[in-house]
Amino acid sequence: MKKCESPIKPSFCENDHETFLHGETVCPHCGAPLSTTPPQNEDEISLYSREAHNRDIDGYNRTQNALCYLVIGGIIFVIGALFVFLSLEKKYNKIVGINPASFPFVIAMLCLATGLILLTLGTIFLLKARRIRSYARQEIEWLASYRCQNGKSS
Repeated sequence: MKKCESPIKPSFCENDHETFLHGETVCPHCGAPLSTTPPQNEDEISLYSREAHNRDIDGYNRTQNALCYLVIGGIIFVIGALFVFLSLEKKYNKIVGINPASFPFVIAMLCLATGLILLTLGTIFLLKARRIRSYARQEIEWLASYRCQNGKSS
């Protein structure tokens, strides 16, 4: 298959200027029926491409946000793990267990719970952001191949 050929038959939302490559029939954003007629002039193609690039940038920003959740969650989780060691009860220089009534134990549990929540949220946000970027990149690639097929400049 040539570089400019694309076997995918997309559908297009004329309201949101979004290209759907996975067999959708109704736009999930505006609810309008999708058209199977591809954009014809260069201005329309550029508008679809611009929107696809904006979604890719949005996906990148969401990825960075998710990574912040992961880093902050990881740091808080490690702090909680360190506070677990501070809550150990000692008698005669021997560790006999954890004192659940101590202030360091309460801090440890709060930090561990908060860190776990942030790590979970960060992972979920990261997976969603990567999916957004993946769809946007597929759309950009299809639009580039469509431009190439129709002899338009990229």
